[in-house]
Parts: sequence; C-alpha cells; structure tokens
Amino acid sequence: PAAASAPVTPAAGEALVNLQFTADCWTQLTDANGKVLLSALKRRGDSVELAGKAPLELRLGYARGVVVLVNGQAVDVAPFIHGETARLKLGQ
Repeated sequence: PAAASAPVTPAAGEALVNLQFTADCWTQLTDANGKVLLSALKRRGDSVELAGKAPLELRLGYARGVVVLVNGQAVDVAPFIHGETARLKLGQ
C-alpha cells in the first residue's frame, strides 16, 4: 500500500514549499498561474509540504509563527513582515 505521507516531488519549473507552524497562522499559497494551493488556518504543530509553479505567492497572517523552507532552503520572512502579517514571493 502507498504511504499516506509520500514525499512531494516538484516537476520542472515548480518549487517545493515546506511550512512548519510554531503558532496558529492563517496561510495562503498561490502558484504562478493564480491557482490557490492552500488557504486555511493552520494550527501550531502542523506542517504542510506543497509543490507549485514558481514563483509562488505566500501570505501569512502571523508570520512569526511559521518556518518557511523552499526547495530545502530556509527563507527569512522577517524583511517581509508588516505588523503581524507577511506577503512574499517564493522560488523566483
């Protein structure tokens, strides 16, 4: 039987985004085609791994509560934080 948590493998031109939540955070991830890959309130302890056509747009409702990795590399969201929220492009 196939494992429920099989690793996500990005196709050519796609970026692999891993989000690890250290606090509750509303999150939206949209790919370059405008397709919403994730739009949800994620809870502390949750983690999500998604692949989508780069560049991806990430919106975070509580940016300090999320660890963001793109293709295995940590992304510093601090420069993008305004108040508690952040909006940034990934994988460009």
